[in-house]
Amino acid sequence: LWNLFLEAFMSLIKAEIIDRIVGGYECSPHSQPWQVSLNTGYHFCGGSLITDQWVVSAAHCCPNSMQVILGDHNIQVFEHTEQLMRIETIVWHPSYDYQTLDHDIMLIKLAHPLQTDAYVQPVSLPTACPAAGTSCVVSGWGNILTHLNAPCPHSRGLCPNPTGWCS
Repeated sequence: LWNLFLEAFMSLIKAEIIDRIVGGYECSPHSQPWQVSLNTGYHFCGGSLITDQWVVSAAHCCPNSMQVILGDHNIQVFEHTEQLMRIETIVWHPSYDYQTLDHDIMLIKLAHPLQTDAYVQPVSLPTACPAAGTSCVVSGWGNILTHLNAPCPHSRGLCPNPTGWCS
């Protein structure tokens, strides 16, 4: 049974490796206007703007104090498109476990609604689960090469939705 599991896991890894952001490509400037940078004087995590006052991110991305930067493309350069926002409150998933990272999601309420513009827009949230095999975009400032942080958002284009994820 263990060998069967290991074999299935390895084939999944091989099948998915080209669909990871690692090895992704730089997004066109400001083509992901919902992408936010969580910042404590430096970028340490990303998130997505889901309304004019709420951001979703991973719960493990929560230091004692942070700000949210929106409208950025290159996090190492001031581009005059950024909006810097303070945080009003953070809501962790009630079952979040910092040791296992189960339910690793949080909502961040901004101190006040922001002004949307060409550089800052909420992501369009789905109204239903996508069909299996539907293409989507995953983006972020995460690692695109081993142990390197990218200054600009990168993305990959395919993320199949295996049957059962949305049930």
